[in-house]
Amino acid sequence: MKNVIIFVTFALGYFLTVAVNPVLGAAGPLGEVAIFTEQVGWIAQDRAASEGKELANLLKNPKKVVTLSDKDIGPWAEERTDNGLSDIIVTFGWFPTTLYPPGNAKPDDSVAEKFLEGGNIFLNTADYIFYVTADGGNGDTGLKNMMDNNADMWAGGTGIKPTDDGKKYTPSLIGFTSERPFKSAQITDPWEVEVVFGDNGAGLFDPGIVHDTETGGRIGIAFQEPNNAGLPRGEVFAEMIDNYLAKVLSAQAVDPNAKVTTTWAHIKSDF
Repeated sequence: MKNVIIFVTFALGYFLTVAVNPVLGAAGPLGEVAIFTEQVGWIAQDRAASEGKELANLLKNPKKVVTLSDKDIGPWAEERTDNGLSDIIVTFGWFPTTLYPPGNAKPDDSVAEKFLEGGNIFLNTADYIFYVTADGGNGDTGLKNMMDNNADMWAGGTGIKPTDDGKKYTPSLIGFTSERPFKSAQITDPWEVEVVFGDNGAGLFDPGIVHDTETGGRIGIAFQEPNNAGLPRGEVFAEMIDNYLAKVLSAQAVDPNAKVTTTWAHIKSDF
């Protein structure tokens, strides 16, 4: 009888702990998308606004899609940092100042970094992600601070072709020349190259997504280049979100239940 009481007490405590204390930073199912086109880099503002509008119109899976100003996007991110969902911010080559103070004035614990480490996602097109902002910009240090590693994107003139995953998930992707691709060799632990939609066949990729395996955060890029105004930026972002991220995040969201079931089996076997 004593063993039964101990067992019930322990089991109840365990499941209450799981229920009220989810793993911090773990990516949840797809939440909302915020699009920022108020300021841009390497793309005309009206073109960015048009692509942002197309993206918003095409998206089917996010709970809500909004277009926000610099003033509003920081508070929006703070409210969604640890909400149990994977929310997405889409930028067009310019890093909002309410997310990350210009000039790398707050290299750690910025609103943007907390948002990313809360299991959320940044997607960027046009100029170098996290580089361009107000007051002289962040330079390539912006990406280094956000990822806490030494990654850079200095690989101009990189010819890109769709990969098999690109053909599967982003059918609108076409061949183009990337000026700021990811370098797979620089994506080091705890980061991983999660999916590559287009590459040069030699470790340089754009579009693609990298994933922080510790926090669940993700950073994705598409068409980081300044010369081709006709690239299907809105379409490809919509496909990255609806065809890939929505499915991956949904699958990951149910994974903790499998772990609970396994742990429950181990608990029972001890009594």
